[in-house]
Amino acid sequence: MANYTEKPKKKKTTSRDIALDKLDFYNAPTTKSPQKQDKIKGRPKNVFARFCESAFPQKGDSSTEKIRKIVLLAAIVVFAVTIAILLFQLISIDDGDRITSSTQSLAGVHMGTLDMDDFDDPTVVTPIPGTTTGTSGSEGDSVPVEEETEEINVTPVVNKPLNVNFDALKAENPDTVAWIKITSTYLNEVVVKGEDNDEYLHTGFDGSESVSGTIFAHHKNKMDGTDQNIILFGHNMLNGDRFASVKYYLPNDASREPIAFYKVHPTVMLATPNGGSETYKIFAGVLANTQSQYGEVFKYTNKTKFKSQDDFYNFILEVMDRSWFYTDVDLRYGDQLLTLSTCIWPLGEEIETRWVVFARKVRPGESEYVDTSVATRNYNAKLFDYYYNMIGGQWYGRNWDTSKLIGYKKEDDDIVLS
Repeated sequence: MANYTEKPKKKKTTSRDIALDKLDFYNAPTTKSPQKQDKIKGRPKNVFARFCESAFPQKGDSSTEKIRKIVLLAAIVVFAVTIAILLFQLISIDDGDRITSSTQSLAGVHMGTLDMDDFDDPTVVTPIPGTTTGTSGSEGDSVPVEEETEEINVTPVVNKPLNVNFDALKAENPDTVAWIKITSTYLNEVVVKGEDNDEYLHTGFDGSESVSGTIFAHHKNKMDGTDQNIILFGHNMLNGDRFASVKYYLPNDASREPIAFYKVHPTVMLATPNGGSETYKIFAGVLANTQSQYGEVFKYTNKTKFKSQDDFYNFILEVMDRSWFYTDVDLRYGDQLLTLSTCIWPLGEEIETRWVVFARKVRPGESEYVDTSVATRNYNAKLFDYYYNMIGGQWYGRNWDTSKLIGYKKEDDDIVLS
């Protein structure tokens, strides 16, 4: 019998064995891979980890690298804060629109037909002829005037008396004192009065924080019919809210009709809980400096009342000397004035100027009609040092018809407000 050695049997493999032994779930990186590795051997760092390593100073970084990373982090923080502020402002503006619509419904006052699209934004200042046309111009440039082929309609709007539900408004906010409207514009809003002139700068009618704030009366105004000069403040909002419409009274010298907006909207309507609906005729528009380092500060906000007839005359003289347009509206001691003040930046955002429109109440028995055909643009408005340094020009003295100031006879150009 032959001897032989039995061959060992080959071990069978199952599909499970193949799956576990043969499939390559993970390929270890080679030295050719440029990706950095973390503590788990062979695993590439995630995006966040790589960002932190490249953005935050690390041990072993050179001084230059650390400075670069600090600058980068500062830029990221500034960008994030800017975006956050922008989002807050957009949300707040949207809230402002909502509050405006809500108060209009509450008051029972509706917008009506608007024609604001017929007017271009006039806030790029153009100076008197013979001076520069802007901060980038050179002395002696002329004022550019665009050729216009279409006729400009300057027919004045017709007002309808305001019928405001003040009971509903006061139930919502007891600080309600008036409602203001310029027919066929976005200005159709509630007016409040706070304890000071800061309370409603960034507070909505409903008490919420708001970039738009609320139109408010000077805290010294009584709003009971005895005020000699009602001063109202409102933000100049990009979406047209608050006093954005007021800026259009600034003449647009690129047009054949620089004061077309005034000619179409020569009056303002103001309703109060006890005084009913009143109409005011606009007679002046002033660009006022608010910072003494840029020249004279016109203190128009000091005048809610007048000490005497001379005090009234002196104030009107100062206003008319600074007005960018002249009208057919006359004034006399005893007239109640209405002043609308808003922010405007024709000289740059760092120069805090105000555009201020002045009006006086229609007298008992007087027609609301204003002959706007005789209104003219004034190229000799009294301004301030910074304006003249940047734009050019100078004030050549009083040149308006002082007979429009009924009762005034004193011939003195050197009036100083007390």
